Amino acid sequence: TSKSGRAILAPQIGQGALLYSIASWGPLYLERIGTTSTLSLDIDSAASAITSISSVAVTASVAASSLILPQLTQALVGVSIGTTADQLSSVIGTRFTRRVLQLLSGVGPAVILWYLTTANSGDEYDPTLLFGAAQTLSALSLGAVSVSHLDIATPSTAGAVYALGNVAAAASGSVMVNLFGTLLEKESGGFGLDAETDGQEFGLPFQIVAFLSAVGSSVYALTVETDLQIGDSEDQ
Repeated sequence: TSKSGRAILAPQIGQGALLYSIASWGPLYLERIGTTSTLSLDIDSAASAITSISSVAVTASVAASSLILPQLTQALVGVSIGTTADQLSSVIGTRFTRRVLQLLSGVGPAVILWYLTTANSGDEYDPTLLFGAAQTLSALSLGAVSVSHLDIATPSTAGAVYALGNVAAAASGSVMVNLFGTLLEKESGGFGLDAETDGQEFGLPFQIVAFLSAVGSSVYALTVETDLQIGDSEDQ
């Protein structure tokens, strides 16, 4: 019920929706827009070699594998962001550091997803690269909301705050993944997820995810504090 406790939950909800959706629906999106055609793989020959797998399935598999590199870049950012955040905190203050990092972590990916929904087919852009940038930027939260529970809660209660944040992220991600699928079917004109499209049906779901990510991080950036709010200060 504390202000900073609520501030921690808000970006977790947005980030859960963002990362779960990209991981779950990203491969299908990349397959739909044909981005895997630039990869050095003959989809037809690969599918014909294993007759039980369709060319669409092989293409989706390649699209999924293209999201592995962003996971690695996200990990690299995560390794370095803790030290960087500590250094910045000593210069510009802990609260300002937390707020700025989380704002970048949530609004940056939101802008990228929104761009993907408005880009014209003739525009030159690499969706795989943009997906990677969105995932990488989200790792900046490791210097913000991921450690904020240590700022606002005593050691005896910080674990509960951390757990609640992770539950919020998982619940949000689970709901959004299901909603995403429902919206895709609706936006596909009733032809189902197997319909041959150019990926335009991803527009509305991506915009919802972008909205949740941006709003959640903005709430954190505007309201989180670094003063002890949860637990007895005498326990410190």
